[in-house]
Amino acid sequence: MNVRWSERAATEFAETIAYITREFGQKSAQKVSNQINNAIANISNFPEIGAVSFFCEETEIEFRELHSYLNSVVYAIHCDEIYIVSIWSNRQDRDDLYFALRQESKDL
Repeated sequence: MNVRWSERAATEFAETIAYITREFGQKSAQKVSNQINNAIANISNFPEIGAVSFFCEETEIEFRELHSYLNSVVYAIHCDEIYIVSIWSNRQDRDDLYFALRQESKDL
């Protein structure tokens, strides 16, 4: 399946890697980048691997997530395409994630 990234997800990924590089060094950032990219490769090969984490009733879109250590790759399967919605830090408030997913579901 084709994988497409939202602007939100691309920005979150870049910000996450920049933060880890700044705080913990290049080696740690490369490790996290590899973990996230491996998770996305798994999603691409097995789209239903992620657990359903949110269903938007307004748009009837189901969001899944696959944990990658301290982050989750949040995605939706829509029109035979995998849409990466967020690279979410699992330390953040889940209510903020659900609000963002409602907004992103309107763009699918």
